[in-house]
Parts: sequence; structure tokens; C-alpha cells
Amino acid sequence: MATPDQIPSDLTLELGDDLSPDRFMSAVRAFFGYVEEVGRMLTPQGDEPKWIVRVKEGSSLIGVDPAPMAAIEVVRSVYAKSASGIRALAEGNIEEAALSEGAMKHLRVLSDLSAGSKSAPVPIRLWVEKKPVALSAEIGETIREDFRVDYKDYGTVEGRLEAIQDQGGLELRVRDAALRITVKCYVPEDMLAEAFGNFRKRVEVAGLVHYRRNGTPVSIEASAIEALPDDKDLPTIQDIRGLLRAVG
Repeated sequence: MATPDQIPSDLTLELGDDLSPDRFMSAVRAFFGYVEEVGRMLTPQGDEPKWIVRVKEGSSLIGVDPAPMAAIEVVRSVYAKSASGIRALAEGNIEEAALSEGAMKHLRVLSDLSAGSKSAPVPIRLWVEKKPVALSAEIGETIREDFRVDYKDYGTVEGRLEAIQDQGGLELRVRDAALRITVKCYVPEDMLAEAFGNFRKRVEVAGLVHYRRNGTPVSIEASAIEALPDDKDLPTIQDIRGLLRAVG
């Protein structure tokens, strides 16, 4: 196991020695994906920090450093969230982890790789500012259990329609930047034109919403789509104050 003086960056993945090349690459991709997803959670779209890879020669340590232009307060937030999310999941607390579905999927990959075989688990640790956080097989089980347990109800989701992906049917991804939630929206064929017409706009989608156990919406079977005013079209605080003065 590594010691703090061997860690090449403030965000470093430490892998055991018993991973095959394929599993090693899967771990590295999941690590990069987790870091990038946490960055997306904490910043407006397009403002997430960029990272530079650091590899310590002769070791199984893969680190990332922030690019020179990255805002230090955002970087420190990514460090803190990366560690606290794992610690909360290790305690079985999905709500406290407060991670996006994408971030948890990447952690599930790392957790499953750490399980190894029954007789030979593979130690995997994330070093955050020179302090290790262990990834265990139990984290993957916690995530899987949370993804399985959900409920359904009719409701609405709001956000910007950011992507359309054809996977045997139209799939919309609506992102609420304020709440940092992305919801998959499944749309019937007769709503295709309406969906494309609202691409990259703020929308309200009504239909059958699938929720996680903690109440986070995961997906919606859309029955209606309504365009909403864009943020730039909403009145500013100055506008509201002006209206209040006029009323007074």
C-alpha cells in the first residue's frame, strides 16, 4: 500500500497489484469518469474544471491535477465531494452521499473491481489531499440496492433539454442545473416533433415519474412537454424592485 509521500497529486487512485490489463483500464476509466462527473455536479454546464493526468512511474498510482485555469474553490469542492461521497456510501447512506447517478455508476465499477475473488480482494483507494478513502465491495451493493428500490407517481420535471438519444425510442435528458439533477425522459413516437422543437430549451415534462428511494427522480414516461421561459427571459432582481417601486 502507498504512503502519503508517494502520492503524485491531491486526487489519486491507488490500485492493487492483482488487476488484469482490462480490469486496470476499467478502473482508470471509472476514476476519470467519477472525477469529471463530480465536477459537472458542482458547476454550471461547461464550467467544470479540466484535469491533467499524473502517473507515478513503477507504481499503480494514477492521479489528476487541475489545469492551470481551474478555479481553486471549485477544485477544492471537487476534492471534498469526491471523498465525502465515498465515505457516505461506505456507511450505506445514499442521501448523505448526494451523488449523481453517473457518479455512482463509476463508483460501482471501482467497487466491483475491488471485490476481486473471494480469496483475494483487490485493494483500491482514492487519495484526496494525501488522505486515503477505501473503496469496498459493499459500496457497489449499496448502489445496486438503491437503483433497484424505487416508486412511481404522476408528476412533472423541469430543466433544459440537453440531449436526444435514439435507443429504440426517443430519450430526452432534462437537466435541472440548480438541483444538479438529470432525468431521462422517454417520449412516444407521436411527440417526436414536439420534442425536437424544444431541444436546448427549458421545458416542463409531465408524465409517470420513476423515483429513487430517496425521492430523486430518475426517469419520466412523458405525456406532455411544455416550453418554459429561458433564464435570460425571466425578470431580474432589479426588474422586480422597479415593479415594486412602481406599485408603491
